[in-house]
Amino acid sequence: MTGFESITYIRPRFAFSVLYTPDQVLARITRRLKDSHAPVVGHVIDNHVVLDVPQRDRHYWSPQLNFRVEPDEEMPHHSMVRGLIGPRPAVWTLFMFIYFSVGATGFFVSAFGVSRWMLGEFSYLVLALPLAILIMLTAYRAGKLGERLGADQVDVLKDFVREALASNL
Repeated sequence: MTGFESITYIRPRFAFSVLYTPDQVLARITRRLKDSHAPVVGHVIDNHVVLDVPQRDRHYWSPQLNFRVEPDEEMPHHSMVRGLIGPRPAVWTLFMFIYFSVGATGFFVSAFGVSRWMLGEFSYLVLALPLAILIMLTAYRAGKLGERLGADQVDVLKDFVREALASNL
């Protein structure tokens, strides 16, 4: 099983093939989730699986693993597991909102400041773009810190999937 080795991005995508049909993969995941000692919680809806850290261990930066299981068109009796792992949707949405709103505001306010400057009037609004860039870099660094804080939980989620799809179950 490959695909998990290069997970170094904020919301990395992965894909790998397993020697089970999609129904078998989903049954194995469901069976592992029902185990009272399972290190993760989650749910299976049709061919989509969402895995989370248990509530007692969850913090703001806890990751979420989402994937779907499809028949592998190139190899019969195999399945393709495709998905992503990263921040929970609320965290992802917050950071995208920060990047978009600060970037757009910084651009338009600094454009207004530059137009005033071109008319011969000094305006501190030309500093809006560098300030927006500084705020976005700060948000990026906060995201990287959160990524490090959730790294151990990422490993727990990945290990759960690896163990659930191991051939000795």
